[in-house]
Amino acid sequence: MTVKKLAIRELVEFILRSGSLDEGKNSNHTPQEGARIHRKLQKEAGPDYQKEVWLKKPLEIAETAVQIEGRADGIYREGDRVFVDEIKTSETPFEELEAGTINLYFYQAMVYAYIYSEQEELTEISTRLTYFQTTEEKITRQIRVFTFAELTDFFNDLIKRYENWLVFQIQWRKTRNQSLKSLAFPFDTYRAGQRELAAAVYKTIHAQQKLFVEAPTGTGKTMSTLFPAFKAMGEELGERIFYLTAKTITRQVAEETVTKLEKKGVRVKSVTITAKDKICFMSERNCTPEHCPFAKGYYDRINDGLWDMLNSEDHYTRPVIEHYARKHELCPFELSLDISRFCDVVVGDYNYLFDPTVYLRRFFDEENKTNLVLVDEAHNLVNRSKEMYSASISRETIAQIQKDLDKSFKKLKKAFNKVDNEFELIVQALDGESYHQQQAAPESLINSLFKLQEQIKEWLAEHPEHFLQERMLPVYFEILRFTRMSEYYDDHYRTIVEQKRYDLIIKEYCIDPSWFLEQTMEKVGSTILFSASFSPLDYYQEVLGGGDDSLSYRLPNPFPAEHRLVMVDASIQTTYQKRTQSIPQIAASIEALVKNKTGNYFVFFPSFQYLDQVADYFHEVYPEYAIQIQGTKLSEEEREEFLAAFIDQPTKTLIGFCVLGGIFSEGIDLAGERLIGTVVVGVGLPQVNHEQELIKEYYDEKKNQGFSYAYQLPGMNKVIQAAGRVIRTMTDRGILLLLDQRYTNQHYQKLLPSSWSDRKIVYGSAEVGKAANNFWEKQK
Repeated sequence: MTVKKLAIRELVEFILRSGSLDEGKNSNHTPQEGARIHRKLQKEAGPDYQKEVWLKKPLEIAETAVQIEGRADGIYREGDRVFVDEIKTSETPFEELEAGTINLYFYQAMVYAYIYSEQEELTEISTRLTYFQTTEEKITRQIRVFTFAELTDFFNDLIKRYENWLVFQIQWRKTRNQSLKSLAFPFDTYRAGQRELAAAVYKTIHAQQKLFVEAPTGTGKTMSTLFPAFKAMGEELGERIFYLTAKTITRQVAEETVTKLEKKGVRVKSVTITAKDKICFMSERNCTPEHCPFAKGYYDRINDGLWDMLNSEDHYTRPVIEHYARKHELCPFELSLDISRFCDVVVGDYNYLFDPTVYLRRFFDEENKTNLVLVDEAHNLVNRSKEMYSASISRETIAQIQKDLDKSFKKLKKAFNKVDNEFELIVQALDGESYHQQQAAPESLINSLFKLQEQIKEWLAEHPEHFLQERMLPVYFEILRFTRMSEYYDDHYRTIVEQKRYDLIIKEYCIDPSWFLEQTMEKVGSTILFSASFSPLDYYQEVLGGGDDSLSYRLPNPFPAEHRLVMVDASIQTTYQKRTQSIPQIAASIEALVKNKTGNYFVFFPSFQYLDQVADYFHEVYPEYAIQIQGTKLSEEEREEFLAAFIDQPTKTLIGFCVLGGIFSEGIDLAGERLIGTVVVGVGLPQVNHEQELIKEYYDEKKNQGFSYAYQLPGMNKVIQAAGRVIRTMTDRGILLLLDQRYTNQHYQKLLPSSWSDRKIVYGSAEVGKAANNFWEKQK
């Protein structure tokens, strides 16, 4: 018989929490730091203090076997009195805590006290709250005494209030599983490779392993991964699916796929989590009850809002979240997190699993093998994970607020001065140099920042209306991220120091986050990472934490070779030194391609500067062609307008000049004649900079493949992604033109997709035009 396990803390917080959201009073130390303080206080309590006492209570609720369980921080005796100790740590002074928060802490202790009293047949027991305020290292203790009869009434009321939620979850789970067991593939036929991919995903979930999949663009990866994950869930191989992406457009594809499956009878609840800054209703985000009506009293209204949503909707997209957030006056971001507890599918950004500062603690703090993770366009995770585990701090940012701080705040001013002194020592050590890197962490600066962080936290709580609040918060969060990353700092990191004209930047740079990613993926049941450009697979398995036991799978390209032409113009050199003189040749090759067939084309460049130079020249020499140029910072509306110009079956040729690795080089779908040709200028190498050189040095030392890991592989990934825009469906036809003689070099050739083995090498615009003309003649 399956027993539903329910954590005591989770139960108490869900049913009994009250009051407001208050970002200014959240504890910001890491779980590791909290655990360290717990251990310290438990050790100081003496040898008779029983720490981490495991307590459980089996129950039957609504004809379901449930086990309420958790660890009491401590149980001890004083004479004939028994105490259950609940330890809490935070930067907020005890006297500033809301009454509802203090009560919540005691409620948790009361459940432990009830279970322990029942086991030991006690008629009376004491609960003690031990509150450790981290800034001053001040301990506050409060005691409340209860009879067993009082605790019994409290516990029974708690369970009664929870029963409706449990009944809902049980009934929904039955409905969900029945629909998933009978689920058939939603289309009449599989695309080439889809059935094999779905089978590989299902087997990986069954074996609780990691799978790295390369599947060409257009093979239907979203359906091929979600469908088998749903089947596995229906067979109780998982309880919740996390579909993680890097871009809004791919999140929308996931939502559309769930909708398609729903039309085939699937019953699942899904939520899409939108970033807090994007979904916030306020003109300026300030998550405190003083500034935000959606934060004030949030916990007094949330359960009514959740119940309304659960009984009215199944899919909680951004518009649905916003509707119910306004209806019940709730923070939309927090509402999306709270409804996710009841959802079978959670769609969101990579950082909700992998970022150590913002991951969803409610799901990923502890190991849970019922969580299934699908990572879309996973090649993006290489750079994103480096960013997630890196942090920087600016002397100028801190100095700007330091000089405006009133002298009456002596302790805070002193902490600011101490940090600035540390910056000055670093400047002196630079001895006139503008750049320095070292393996060791900047320990002295970090220690000073920890102290400043605690002082700012206290100041923010004590002066909620101060005019510097708005400027102080971003500084606080910058410091907080830097100190948090310092707790991960190891031999995968380097410290970068850059002296700029008016500033000093210190960066904790994570060169290789693979170990951290691997540890994160070990907490879930199975992780499927997939992308259209995942070559070579062993490289991605290494840099994304695949470990020794991960699986890999590559789908062959399903598109008929005769539907597309891959050309390399080997007469063109686009190395940095040759870029200016190559401009006329590039323009001529582009024109030779597009003159053979009216239609829409994309041209991708390694930088905006190069793009602008070629676009200006092309427009001057070939004014008869309409062109569109990607701007450096496009809004979502401008992006949509750019793509909307590429209509199906155009009567005039349109050429889009875009940048490699940008918003138009992946994740967009221009099927049919909305795009019939793509030109890639260069081999996509990242610009040489200090960070890329650190990656090169690191992998030279580790694998003797520094240039490949730092430059060639990331560059080729961008090329393959851009190339994937041109053939989207089995009926599409198009040309891919690569402009760079380096594509004839064996070091680059071995990185190209095997399906490009029939590529045609040409020299000059005349041969480009001839080959393009022959291709389109054959298509007739």
